[in-house]
Amino acid sequence: MSSPTALPRTLINGKSCDSLSISDRGLAYGHGLFETIRLSQGRPVLWEQHMERLQKGCERLAIDVPAQLASSLMKDVTQLCGLEKEGVIKIIITAGSGGRGYAAPEVTNTQRIVSLFSLPVYPSDRSEGVKVISCQYQLPLNPRMAGMKHLNRLDQVLARAEWQGTTIAEGIVCDLSGKVVEGTMSNVFAVKEGVLLTPELSQAGVQGIMRDFVLENAAAMGLESREVSLGVDEFKDADELFLTNSVIGLWPITQWDDLCFDKGPETQIIQARINRLLTEGV
Repeated sequence: MSSPTALPRTLINGKSCDSLSISDRGLAYGHGLFETIRLSQGRPVLWEQHMERLQKGCERLAIDVPAQLASSLMKDVTQLCGLEKEGVIKIIITAGSGGRGYAAPEVTNTQRIVSLFSLPVYPSDRSEGVKVISCQYQLPLNPRMAGMKHLNRLDQVLARAEWQGTTIAEGIVCDLSGKVVEGTMSNVFAVKEGVLLTPELSQAGVQGIMRDFVLENAAAMGLESREVSLGVDEFKDADELFLTNSVIGLWPITQWDDLCFDKGPETQIIQARINRLLTEGV
C-alpha cells in the first residue's frame, strides 16, 4: 500500500496526468460537474447513486458523455486506488475545450478526471457533536441549477470564508428568502417530535447522496421523513440536529450559534446505520 504522502493521484481520460488545457470550459465557465465519493474497505461507497446523479447532471448541463461513462470511471477508480482501502475519490467531468465564447464546441471533447485523496483528518470527537454557525451569505434561487454538484462553488467559497479555525465545524446557509438550505459542505437534518426533517432543494442547494440515503432508509429505521421549507429559528426549535455528506457520514449538531442540543436517540440510530454502510457496505 502506498503511503498517504503519495496522495493525491490523478487520471485524466484514463491516463496519469496532472494538467488540463487552460481553454477547458470547466475552468473558464464552471461548465462541468463533480462527485466526491468515500473509499471504504477498498470500495467506493454508494457508487451507483453517485453515477446516477452524475449522468443526470450531465444531461441537465448539456454535456455529451459516452454511454459507458460509469464503466470507464470504475476502471479509472480501480486503476487509481490499487491496494488503497480508505480515501476520497473525486470525479470531475468537464465540457472540454471550446475556444473563447460561451457557445459549446461543435466537436465533443468531454474531459474525465479522477483523483484519489487521503481521508481528511477531523477531530475525533466530531462524531459526538459539532458546533455550527448561521452564515450571513445567502444562496441565490436558481431551480435550473438546484440539486446538482456543478463546478461553480463560489457560493460555498464565500460562505466558508466567514469563519476560521476548527472550533466551528460547519456553516449553515439560507437562501434569499431566509429558508435553511444546507451546510457549506453538507446537508442538514432536524428531528422534531419524532419526525425527520430536511430542507427541500428545488430552488437551491445540493442534493447530497448521503442525504438521499438517509431519506430512503428512514422508514426502515422507524422514522417518518419530510422535506420542508423552514427558517433558522424553526430549525433551531428541533429536538435533534445533524449534518451528513458522503465523506464525513454523520455529525450530530450539539451547538448552533448560541443554542445547545443533545445528541438524541434518533440521530444515534441514523448514525449507526451510516457507520454500518461505511464499514460493512450494507
